[in-house]
Order: sequence, then C-alpha cells, then structure tokens
Amino acid sequence: MTLLIYIAGFITLIMIITAIHEAGHYFVARFFKVKILDFSIGMGRSLKSWKDSANTEFHIRALPIGGFVKMKGEDEKESSKDSFSSKMYYQKVLILLAGPFANFILAIILLTGLNIYGNSSLSSLVGYIDENSPSYDAGFNEGDLILEIDSYKVFTRSDAQMTLSRRLGETGNINFLLKSDESLKTLEIPIINWLQGEEPSDLLRNLGINIPIKPIIGIVLDDSPADISGLKADDEIIEINNELISSWSEIKGKINNELGLPASLKIKRDNKIISLSVAPKFSDENKEWLIGISPSNKISSEAFIYQRHNPLIAFKKASIQTYNVINDSFEFLYKMLIGYVSPKNLGGPVMIGQFAGESLIYGGLYSFILLIGYVSIGLGVINLVPIPILDGGQILILSIERMKGSPISPKILDLTYRVGISAVVLLMVYAFINDISRIGA
Repeated sequence: MTLLIYIAGFITLIMIITAIHEAGHYFVARFFKVKILDFSIGMGRSLKSWKDSANTEFHIRALPIGGFVKMKGEDEKESSKDSFSSKMYYQKVLILLAGPFANFILAIILLTGLNIYGNSSLSSLVGYIDENSPSYDAGFNEGDLILEIDSYKVFTRSDAQMTLSRRLGETGNINFLLKSDESLKTLEIPIINWLQGEEPSDLLRNLGINIPIKPIIGIVLDDSPADISGLKADDEIIEINNELISSWSEIKGKINNELGLPASLKIKRDNKIISLSVAPKFSDENKEWLIGISPSNKISSEAFIYQRHNPLIAFKKASIQTYNVINDSFEFLYKMLIGYVSPKNLGGPVMIGQFAGESLIYGGLYSFILLIGYVSIGLGVINLVPIPILDGGQILILSIERMKGSPISPKILDLTYRVGISAVVLLMVYAFINDISRIGA
C-alpha cells in the first residue's frame, strides 16, 4: 500500500509540474503567434490524444518522466510567419524562458496559499546540545532561540537548515544571533571546509543542536536501575529531587550530578503523579551515571510555532522563499561542480516518489503541496542550466548564433545535442543510483 502511495504521489507531482512547465512554453509561443504542433505530457506511447481548433495535437503519454512542446520551425529553418525560427531573438528567448518561469510562478502561488492557510512548524528553538560539539564549544544552551544566521532571519528549524546549507564546503565562521533568557547574544562557530564532499542530512544536528524532546520515557532496559525502581515506557518525568524537568536533556545532567546517590523522581503516568526513587549505575563504557532509559522522541510543544499571514504578506514571503530557493539551488550546483558539495546529494525519481509519498502519509496535503512547490522550483532551475536540449542550452545556442551572426553548422549542432543528451542521461542514471543506494542504506 505504501509503495502505491509513493508511485501515485510521484506521478501526480511530476504530471503537475511538467504540465505547468510546458504550458509556459505553449502560451508564450501562442502569444507570439508560433504554431504548436504537439503538446505532450510524459514520454513514450500516447495513451490519450486530441486536437484543438488550431490543429495542435495534445498527448498524455505512458511514461510520466517529462514532457515537451513541439513548435513549427523549431528543428529546422522555416520562413513562414508562424514558425519559431522566423521569430526575433528576444521572442525565442522569452518562449524558452517561459517554461522555467512558469515553474517559479507555480511555486509562488502554492507557497502564497500555504502561507495564508497557516501551519505549525518546528521553531528554531535549541534543544539538547551534544557535548564536545561545535555548538557546545561556542556556548549554545538548551532553550536558546536562533533569530539570525549570518544576518539571515530565521523563524523555523527549516529556515535554519536552509541558511546553513549556503555554507557547505566553506571555511570561516558561521555567525548566530540568539535570544537567551530574554536577552540577545551573538555566537560564532568556526568551520573549515565544512562537510566538504559529504552527504549531511541534518546540518543543525551536525553542529550539535538537537530538537527539544519531551521528558517521556520510550524504552526501559530490562534489569536496569529504572526497571528495578518501577519506571515504565510512556512515563513522563516531571521532577528530579524536587527540581522541575521540562526536557529530556535535563534528566541526564540531574542524574549525573547525584554521583550515584539515589534520585527522587516524580512521574506522570495515566494522568496520575507517582513518586519513585532510582539509584543510578556507573557505566565504564560511557563514563557516566545511567539509569537505563531512552527517550520516546516526542517533540516538546514549545518547539512548535504557528505561522499564518494575510494575502499581501503571504505573497511577499512566498516570493522571497522562491527567490532564495532558486539562488540556493544554483549555488548548490556550483559548489557541486567545484567539489564543495557531494554529488551524492542529487536525487532522482525514486527519492522524489519517496518524498511525495511520505508527505502524503505523514504530512498530509499541506506537506504534499509544499513539496510540489519546491520540486517545481528545482525543475525550473535544472532547465536553466546551459546544457543542450534543456531550455538554458537552447538559449545559449541562440545567443552564440546571434553573436557570430550566422547559424551553427548542422554537424556541430548535432554533436552538441548528442553531448547534451548524454550528459542528461548520465545525470539521471547517477541520480537513480543515488536513490538505490539510499534505499540500500
């Protein structure tokens, strides 16, 4: 069932963003009175086709992995007024740019709608700080709220991750502005070739900054001090030695501070308060006092924020989000080319399908729409890369022909397209291999 949801999510997502991309080419081409011969969503055999009054053939094809708009005079020179080749340089460029820009417009529309609707997100609240981590050494404390990273405003944990991704592979200092106990403080974390060539999944956690976790027990080890004292899974620890406990990380510190002496605990179980005493046991392996429990990993309620905006603010925020993702995507591609970022971060159809399915299963329609917006931006960015057969490559060829004042020879053009196709195929194969390796891991 899960696999079917993944497949359905992938097909729906790809069909939407492809249709929008090709519609961008289609409508701008029609605006400049270029005859459209074929408008196809998908590749391969046609499953359904029809014609409009302008005699354009529309196709839904079997393989949901792209699409195309075929224009008159696109592949060969034609002098007729309704051919692509007869149009002025700027008109051709605008037609080619229309596809990626349609993807960006789709993202802005979707993100605007989501910002108006509102949603709860993980805030930039700092949870447990790993000992001997970069954030620990820098002076971060649990309960700090990250306001800015490198002068970029941060509201959610996702904002923080996005901002930190701009520093991958770099050397220098990451600068933080924090709110700590109603006062502001600035901290910096030095980095040297930060995560260069690696495949990080959580940049904040890499710095030692964890999500705030409720002090609720997930597992009690058999025959451990906790088990002997009567602690059970789902118990919430609310006090240790008459001191209130608000997060899981506080438990470890309180237990270790007792240096093996029995600790008096108050726990909440089935809405009842129970008092227990537990005697910690020293672990030679971990070099600390332990009672044999692990967290349930339930996120603290104070770690969430609810954001909702009026239409004007929502549109402004969506436009900034889209611009930032576009800019970050180009920077990511550049850093990948120079070796700062591992190409293993590239994902293909399997990863997209997985994300689409998981967003539907766990995050609902909101997360799925958000994913459509971000993948739409990604498709637009990829198509602007100057590789022949992609929109950016076509614009590059047109620009070269304009500068030299004559068409590129058919032989060179054919070779260029072959190289472009090979590059795209190799990229897709590599992304697919990355997908499979992630599944294997």
